[in-house]
Amino acid sequence: FVVVCASPQAGATVQWAELVMRLLGILGGGSCFGVLAVALHVDVIVHYPEKSPLLETCGRLRLFASTGLSGPGVAAEANKTDDDTFLARLELPDQHLYESTTVVVFADPDNVARNSKACHQMCIDVGNEGREVQLGDFEVIQRLDNMNVIHVWPTFCQQDWSEVKTSFHSSAINQTVHVVARLPAAILENRVRRPSAKMPPVMFRLNPEWYWARGGDKYNTWHQLMVTGYMKSMVSAEVFIENVTWDSWLTQPIYTLEGLQAKCGSCTPELDFVCKSWESNGEELYAGGNHSFGSAKAFFGELYDKAMPAILAQLPARSDDATLPVGVWGYCVGGLAAWNALVSRPDLFNIAYLGSPAMDYNCGHPFDAIRGMNWTAGARPRIYIDAGTEEGELMDKQTLLLFQKLQDKGLVAGQDVFYERAEFGTHQASSFLRRTVKALLVLFGANSAGHAKLPDGQGLTVLDSVPLGMAAKGDTQLSGVSQPVISVPALGHALAWSCCAGAMFFLGRLSMSRSMHGSVFASAPLLSDMT
Repeated sequence: FVVVCASPQAGATVQWAELVMRLLGILGGGSCFGVLAVALHVDVIVHYPEKSPLLETCGRLRLFASTGLSGPGVAAEANKTDDDTFLARLELPDQHLYESTTVVVFADPDNVARNSKACHQMCIDVGNEGREVQLGDFEVIQRLDNMNVIHVWPTFCQQDWSEVKTSFHSSAINQTVHVVARLPAAILENRVRRPSAKMPPVMFRLNPEWYWARGGDKYNTWHQLMVTGYMKSMVSAEVFIENVTWDSWLTQPIYTLEGLQAKCGSCTPELDFVCKSWESNGEELYAGGNHSFGSAKAFFGELYDKAMPAILAQLPARSDDATLPVGVWGYCVGGLAAWNALVSRPDLFNIAYLGSPAMDYNCGHPFDAIRGMNWTAGARPRIYIDAGTEEGELMDKQTLLLFQKLQDKGLVAGQDVFYERAEFGTHQASSFLRRTVKALLVLFGANSAGHAKLPDGQGLTVLDSVPLGMAAKGDTQLSGVSQPVISVPALGHALAWSCCAGAMFFLGRLSMSRSMHGSVFASAPLLSDMT
């Protein structure tokens, strides 16, 4: 491949060279500037089980990888390199250097077996109209370099999710806990081991006895977004407390970090509105009954330790011991509990969906945990906050304040933390359900090109009307990207550097051609050649 003669003096120097070299490549056409072309390759390493129900029922299988570049896609057949591992090497047109592209894997079942009854029972939508495109989200390379390597774990047939149930006695709340985890189809068909970062996130959903009845039906809706590639696969684990129903408020656990207090004492100016509301009528909403106040840290430690093993046993094995993507999700006091899980056990939980969280508890003491937040013990947190415009001034102000203070702590709006005010949103279950799809798409939306994902906060109605004059610190809307202005010295340097690039290009091409023949990915016959 071409070696660019560029000096790493200034951060923008190489960018200037790239820009000018691309311009010269366009202008030069077949002239001497054509030597600036770059050899582009993408090694697509496909991880798929050689022994799978798909192969057993639909016959021998060929795998292909292709790119989503403009015009006809670039495709290559994948050849076996190791157990459950195949390589497709894509050679791309040189002009796509530094561009973004989508990579997808196709399956090509045996023409005879794919028409069998058994194959159609296993793979309902299989047909003779071409190759089977992988289900779920596609892999995206944001910026093509000279050589690119990506790993994919595709699925082609399995579209039905499953569930696993586990129960344990919680010492923290002295009650029996039942967890119903709903598992995406993707991990049922392809169970080849993978890094922790490629495991489906696990979200523990609190208070399912309130939100919502027939949880399997709700997950089915979200799961269709996963199968069709609009959302990454994720596990929804509903947490039930035995004998606690939608009307069991007096025995409903409320997972806080401290016991209940009636009086606020001195309050900071920014929380004065919370203190006045709490002393007026907030504390009385929680008084009485058995709510297990102060149990959050112990309970969420138990939940992870006793429920996660049963869930992980149904997921693919991991190739590392890195932090898993695990979160907690709830509304109202469940939103408060999700916050407390995140801040009290950052070593276990790194995702939180805070739906209308009751941050006013105990005069706003939950805000105190922000000072101690750090992500050295685990992954950088990812937090989604939403509230409804019809939930009142207190909810408006406290959720916006949380959003602002998290940015003060160093979280980036639109990347680490998201805020949404739902139009006409109330504190009812039906309103929460309406808000859920947007939240899940923001947290787990697929990166595939052409899909209607809400990427990193883009499209959120955040701060469309700031309550009570409170200024926003950071808008999650994507701002315009400033365009570079090419200075004369930079242009001159780039032209000079291009002279040496031409000679190096031919040597690089020859070297690459030789190295490919001796690659560590020396291919063996594909699945279609296996008996």
